[in-house]
Amino acid sequence: MKKLRFILAMLIVGLTSNSLKAQSGWTLQTNPLGTGDPAMLGKVQFVSPTEGWISVSKGARLLHTTNAGANWSVVTMFPNDTVWSFSDPGINLSFINSTTGWVLKTFGSVFSNSFGAVVYKTTNGGNNWERNVISQNAGDMGFAIQFIDANNGWATVINLNTMIPSLYKTTNGGNNWGPISTVSFAKFCFVDVNNGWAITRVLDNMILRTTNGGANWTTQFIDPTQGDFNAIQFTDLNNGWVVGAGGKILKTPNGGTNWNYVTNTGLTTSYNSKAVFFIDANIGWIGTDRDAEAPKVLYTNNGGISWTVQNTPISEMRGDDIFSIFFYDAKNGCLVADDGQIAYTTKGGNPTSVREDYSSLIPNDFQLNQNYPNPFNPSTIIEYAIPQTSFVLLKVYDLLGQEVATLFYGTKPAGTYRLEWTPLDIN
Repeated sequence: MKKLRFILAMLIVGLTSNSLKAQSGWTLQTNPLGTGDPAMLGKVQFVSPTEGWISVSKGARLLHTTNAGANWSVVTMFPNDTVWSFSDPGINLSFINSTTGWVLKTFGSVFSNSFGAVVYKTTNGGNNWERNVISQNAGDMGFAIQFIDANNGWATVINLNTMIPSLYKTTNGGNNWGPISTVSFAKFCFVDVNNGWAITRVLDNMILRTTNGGANWTTQFIDPTQGDFNAIQFTDLNNGWVVGAGGKILKTPNGGTNWNYVTNTGLTTSYNSKAVFFIDANIGWIGTDRDAEAPKVLYTNNGGISWTVQNTPISEMRGDDIFSIFFYDAKNGCLVADDGQIAYTTKGGNPTSVREDYSSLIPNDFQLNQNYPNPFNPSTIIEYAIPQTSFVLLKVYDLLGQEVATLFYGTKPAGTYRLEWTPLDIN
């Protein structure tokens, strides 16, 4: 059946008290390093709802918070080391719990004078750090790191002279590293000591898989379409996601035996996604951006059947990309974007509470009823109906025509719907 784009727009008069403002479930935070290139940040990871770490591009440094980002402090691991790391992509930090974590850096001050890779490790929550060198070869650059327990970890090192990546592995917590294979990829994701996946952009976009801890890799999927793969994540042996340029999002429900293009997000080929994070098979977030538009986050709580668009407070100075997203649970999350920008949420990024009832009663045509009560406090009812399976975009506007919230973004079957909307950000 042909899918129709059915756009619902509501005008909300207001609340019976207080005021209703344009909402975002994300709050901009302060980077103590400032903004711009000197303040560039990479990967974010939280070890509790309130304690988190962010890698810093320049120097052997991290940002650390113990109060959900209300304050970020600068932690210097080895002050005399001249090192750097990529911000984009942000994949050079890995904590397995609140005490134990690793950071991958590159010897040198800039991309052009890289001469090796080094890993910094803490086992006491960042109070002390030790230093283990992976490589000191001319041109070697540390790229990505991941640990799945206290012993087993992987890192990719790219030689900039040959542009050949190598996969390194440790089985003793990073005390010793050894190359296990020369590979065609730099970005990877493991779910246990044996099973991992990687993305590569050699010739066509490809997804690779290993079942023996990275010693051998097989091509699982080849994507000939335009738009590079940028990020990959698996939550378990079955459920995985790949995002990229050109509005590209792929999903597998069976460990990569089948990869399916996700086409109900509303993204066009002008969008570029660099960060994806799912906490389980159903709940996840994808950062996306296009030129002359502030970055947004796509959110799903049903494995991608439908999506909600979350606005962010990140600027659009350069079409600033979201480099990294991490959620500790379904509510508490943080993202890092270009120019050292940080945003945090305690609501899963959702500024509203939406509860919807469905009836299979099919109308003869599209219907959108006036919300009631109006004015309202704290919630209002919106009723609408669609005569056939349609793409539904349900937005709320104020009387000035400004967007207040996006309540739904995705495909719905024919039927009659009754939605209760409760704004959570009321001032």
